[in-house]
Amino acid sequence: MKRTFLNILYNAVYQIFLVLVPLITVPYLSRILGPKTYGIYSNVNNIVQFLMIFCTLSVSYIGMRTISQLRASGKQKDLTAAFWGLWYFQAIAGVVTIVILITVINFFHVKYWNYLLLMIPYLISAQVDISWFFQGLAEFGRVVLKNTAVKLVSVVLILLWVKNPADLGKYMLIMSISTMLGSFVFWFDIHRYIGGPVKHFYRLQTTIKAIITLLIPQIATQVYTSLDKPILGLFQNSTQVAFYDNSQRISNMVLGIVTSISLVIMPKMASESKQEQRIVLKKSLEATVMLGTLFAVIIMANTKEFVPFFFGNKYIPMTSLMFFFSLTIIMIPMGGVFANQFALANHRDQDYALPVIVGAILEVILSYFLDRFYGATGAMIAILVTELIVLILRLWIVRDGYDFKYSFKEIPQYFLISVVVLIVGMLIPQIVTSNFLNMAIRSFIMACLYFILMFWMKLDFNQDIIILFKNFFRRS
Repeated sequence: MKRTFLNILYNAVYQIFLVLVPLITVPYLSRILGPKTYGIYSNVNNIVQFLMIFCTLSVSYIGMRTISQLRASGKQKDLTAAFWGLWYFQAIAGVVTIVILITVINFFHVKYWNYLLLMIPYLISAQVDISWFFQGLAEFGRVVLKNTAVKLVSVVLILLWVKNPADLGKYMLIMSISTMLGSFVFWFDIHRYIGGPVKHFYRLQTTIKAIITLLIPQIATQVYTSLDKPILGLFQNSTQVAFYDNSQRISNMVLGIVTSISLVIMPKMASESKQEQRIVLKKSLEATVMLGTLFAVIIMANTKEFVPFFFGNKYIPMTSLMFFFSLTIIMIPMGGVFANQFALANHRDQDYALPVIVGAILEVILSYFLDRFYGATGAMIAILVTELIVLILRLWIVRDGYDFKYSFKEIPQYFLISVVVLIVGMLIPQIVTSNFLNMAIRSFIMACLYFILMFWMKLDFNQDIIILFKNFFRRS
């Protein structure tokens, strides 16, 4: 458990770092580029994000799970065969995807074709990304340190070279090349763990079946997490797309911190007994709901001041969008506990796939009717309804594998606490003239109240928090 805690800590620190980086770049870029130009970036970036899944073919999920199960044997021969045999799928898929994209751009009149070409390094980064190998080995420290260095360089370059809306191409090139370099750096260490390339794929038929089973839900997920912006762009102007995209930005940053628990726990769940899984699942669910509800209500209470302070006055119309998008910080990680930690870890790939396939179909239908009439607000409603349905399906479809009463015993109390804290947060007046200090004070008061209510209700997870702090200070 000590190693698991350290991995969660490593990944949480990295996700916090990923939150801090946009806190520097997003306010700068939203003002420099403006809503219209930023909307172009959102459209192009989300198309590329969709194409990236065809470069990876779900190998990140399959690879992490496979390596985590093989690491117990400690045989380099097995790790070597698995790594190279799985990465070959990724390498070939990346080449095919990039060639198809370039061909389509050359033969058809594709909107924003020049920007799409600048984002090709993103696709190369997906093709050579082997972070899944180190995550399977639970070597999260290496993943964190290397990516942190690359991100810092990209921030410096953005601040130096992006000065006006005409520099959109420079911004895209900086982001895509830095991401590509971040993927390449993992190859410098791979020789410490495995031998030279092998001449065959890894368990060809089994892996192809797993790829197909997991690729379908990945495509489906991208329909309502990446293609939702281009779909909105079909019916509305780029300004509406910018409002919609940026209203999710803070929630998505925080989601990275909360879902980091699932990323670390999944390899552990894959190698544990059923009884141990039962305990880990309950603790993970409680930690996820606690962090999700805490972050969500803090964002909700500060939205009115945060939008003009962070994005600029031009983005004030998206205030209500950001308020309601905060609900995804609760729904998505909760579903992730049962999808990533349970279904994937136990090779229940079809149970992992079905909810997101249903979600994708529902999202397309809702977007078609809501986006054209209600713009960004309609797109937000479509996403929230979709995420709620996906969450319910994730809980329902694997109900035979976990004890609902045991796992959800104290979850309602977390929701009650969050409602009380949100009401108090909304009632806290403007204490100081500085918007930043006022939001910081409000957030601190809400966080303190949240934990006071937790301990007042004597929740089971309180003991884990106490042990966590005792171990931390003992090591210090």
